Parts: sequence; structure tokens; C-alpha cells
Amino acid sequence: MQYQRTVAERIEVKGEGIFTGKEILVEIFPAEENTGIVFVRADLKRRPKIKVEPDTIIGLEGATAVTDGTHIVYLVEHLLSAFHAMGIDNAEVRVHGEEIPIFDGSAYKWVRAIQEVGYKFCFTPKKFYRLKDEFLFKNGKGFIHFKPSDRLFVKAEILFNHPLIGHQTFEIEVTPRNYINEVCFARTFAFKDFIQEKIKQGALKGGSLENAIVLDEKGIINPDGLRCSDEFVRHKVLDVIGDLYALGIPLQAEVHACCSGHRLHIEALKTLYKEGGLEEVEAQSFTFVVIPKRAMR
Repeated sequence: MQYQRTVAERIEVKGEGIFTGKEILVEIFPAEENTGIVFVRADLKRRPKIKVEPDTIIGLEGATAVTDGTHIVYLVEHLLSAFHAMGIDNAEVRVHGEEIPIFDGSAYKWVRAIQEVGYKFCFTPKKFYRLKDEFLFKNGKGFIHFKPSDRLFVKAEILFNHPLIGHQTFEIEVTPRNYINEVCFARTFAFKDFIQEKIKQGALKGGSLENAIVLDEKGIINPDGLRCSDEFVRHKVLDVIGDLYALGIPLQAEVHACCSGHRLHIEALKTLYKEGGLEEVEAQSFTFVVIPKRAMR
């Protein structure tokens, strides 16, 4: 039997918000079984809570957010990616602001934070969604294709007219070990002209070359270069894993995302969910690898 998990102790991290330019405190607390992932706007007087589920997730241009219709938390995708891949079913995330800090643009900070405190079992069977049938969702040139499976496999495919990117693919069976070794370090990327336009619009009040891979027409502006040659598509896999957790519980499926983004991922999941293409199952043989506390150095 595979049981639900939560973090073993309180986690505290601080970082600059790229939208607001403010320092934001994020606290992650253990939660009881069947709580799911709940975001709390801890900076507001009434401390509104937003549980992650298809009705509360929205996909935006370059980001994923959760909202109750009145309050919002932006940039949740990297934290959700770490929760999903590391097998965290229940947690309360108290955000002292309206966005999650992006840190270095990857999920590495969240993985390390989870490993520092470890996790504990909630002695209730783990739940997950399983596909009833294949499902394909298209939007323009992008698509995301779901096939039934008893594990989670994610394949991403990207195509950019840039000398350092071009056509890249990467696929992985999502386990904590694979995620740590192959995906969690991959940073988000953006083009210099796009960033400059967002700054002019006032949409970006924070951020630096430490928060993302930044490219011009010739190459990378960042002085430290790439962490691996296909870091771009590995980050796309990271994003897909995070967006899949919009369902609120882990997914078992083969997922192929091509030329996709957050908006497409979330639209596809909402459609799949509303059309009854998923069944909720209690785990019997679905397993994650247990990663010991402080195992990663």
C-alpha cells in the first residue's frame, strides 16, 4: 500500500517576486490526509485559502496561477512540479504576497527545501487519477496527448527558431530520483526583447539574469551558460509536471506535450476533467522512491 505524504516540518523560504519586485516569504506547513495542496494568502487580513483543483487553476502567458475568483497567487507551477514529482499529497502553502518567488527559474530550491525537512506519511491510501481513454487537446500548433498508463511518463517537444534551441525532445518516467537527477535544475527561459517589452508595460518590477536563461538573437546573455545542452526542453517537462498537478492529486498517464504552454496545459486538463475522462483510484501498487532526508548534496 502506498500512503499519502506531507512535509515533516515547516519550511520557510524568501525570495524576490518578479512581478511585484517585493521580497516574499513562503511558508509550507504539514497538512492532514486528503487536504491536498492549499495556498493561503497570508499577507491578507482574512487569510483566504485556495485549494488546488481544476476549478481554481488558470493558465496564463508564461505562468500558472491559483484563484478563488477574488484572490490570486501567481507562478505556482515550479512549486507544484516539485510537490507532484516528490510525492507530496498534502501541504498548506502560506504566501505573504501575490506570487511565488521564482528563485533561479527552476524547481531546485523547492526540492532542496523538501529534502531538508523530509516528509511524513499520512496513513491514508494515496489517491491518483487514471485515464479512461486516450485524450488529445490541440490549440494552434501546440497539442498535449494523454494515454492511459499505470505510471506517469512525460515527454515534451519544443521548436524555436533560435540557434541554441531549434527542435528538442526529452522524456522521463516521473519518480523523485529521476526528477532530481534529470529535471529539477532546468531553468525557465525568455527572450530579451520580450522581457524588455514586459518591463515597459510595468508587468515586471523585479527579476534579473539570476532568475532565468535570457537569450538574444545570437545566444545566451547569462555569463554562466547552460546547465546542459537541452536545458530548455527539460524545463518544459518541469512545467508540464507542475501543471498536471492542477488536478489536485497525482496523475497516472503517458503525456506528450508539443509546442505547448501553461495556458494549453490547463485548458486541456480542465476539458479532460469536465468531460469525465478521469477516474479517481486509491493506490495499490503505485510507488514513489523514498528519498532520505538530506540525501541530495
